Amino acid sequence: MSQKKALVVDDSTVTRLMIRKIISEKHPNWEILEAESADQAKSILPDHPDIDLFSLDQNMPGTISGLDLAENLKSNYPNSKIVLVTANIQEAIKNRAKDLGIDFVEKPVTPEKIIPLLEKI
Repeated sequence: MSQKKALVVDDSTVTRLMIRKIISEKHPNWEILEAESADQAKSILPDHPDIDLFSLDQNMPGTISGLDLAENLKSNYPNSKIVLVTANIQEAIKNRAKDLGIDFVEKPVTPEKIIPLLEKI
């Protein structure tokens, strides 16, 4: 079995660290990549065609939102788990996440919200 890989995309360093810690405690052998914007995430994707989990913030600096990135990822990473982790709890955001078939996690990030998602990978 190959090593699992996660990409945490969030402009908040604290959030990235929290998600990294939760994943690492549950799966110490996972490789965890980080990006502080969807634009930065897109720039590192060509080097990592085998990401198992994407954790995406919705509102970040740059030209692409988390949901726009998720839409792109759905076609390029059809077997990966994609989770929108955001403080933006508008119904339109939740509905678009649902329409894309991705999980929605409301900030603040807690192990109780993240660990059940890791069970499905």
